[in-house]
Amino acid sequence: MAEHIIHEFDKKAFNCPRCGAFANQEWYLANAIDKVRAEYHGQSIGKGPIEEFAFSNCVHCNHLSIWNREKATMIYPKSNNRTFDLTEIPKDLADDYQEACLVISDSPKASAALSRRCLQSILREQGFSDKSLYKEIQLAIDSGKLPSHISESLDAIRNIGNFAAHPMKDTNSGEVLPVEPGEAEWNLEILEFLFDFFYVQPARTRKRKEALNEKLKNAGKPEMK
Repeated sequence: MAEHIIHEFDKKAFNCPRCGAFANQEWYLANAIDKVRAEYHGQSIGKGPIEEFAFSNCVHCNHLSIWNREKATMIYPKSNNRTFDLTEIPKDLADDYQEACLVISDSPKASAALSRRCLQSILREQGFSDKSLYKEIQLAIDSGKLPSHISESLDAIRNIGNFAAHPMKDTNSGEVLPVEPGEAEWNLEILEFLFDFFYVQPARTRKRKEALNEKLKNAGKPEMK
């Protein structure tokens, strides 16, 4: 499978958010026109380039995407830069994750609130339930059930989130509060780690076991338990 190249501001080529194809992108500014004069005089009278926005034109589908130049973010079409397969993920968790991905460029605070709520739902579903997200993360770390890279990432997010400075974030995981630079993005990465560990890998193991049992059954041999 070809590598998916995420779209970025001013990048010369990436997978188009409109058609999905990997293609070169033509970048330019739009020019404003004096609408009133155009209506009265029947001709377009330019007012110069619109500095706030840039446009990328996909040479494959010839469709435009609109970007905020100051923030270097795409504002149309709305898209999810992340490519995690949510097939095996429970719908309520997948919905929170997808919404957190979609709003991250507009509001990292809102994205972080959604991903923290999703994180808390995962931990509680796996039996790590307490009065606060801080304590639930500690329970998960202390359990010894998680791979070291996930435990370390959870601990880092708890520190980056600075629960001590924002007690409400500790007790209400969905509260919209300030976030440290990179916290919203890292939250999404940790959700993907947990999705893979708790849902994707067990589903793959189950399917492999079912396939093997089918072969054993057809061969007249006892199935795996």
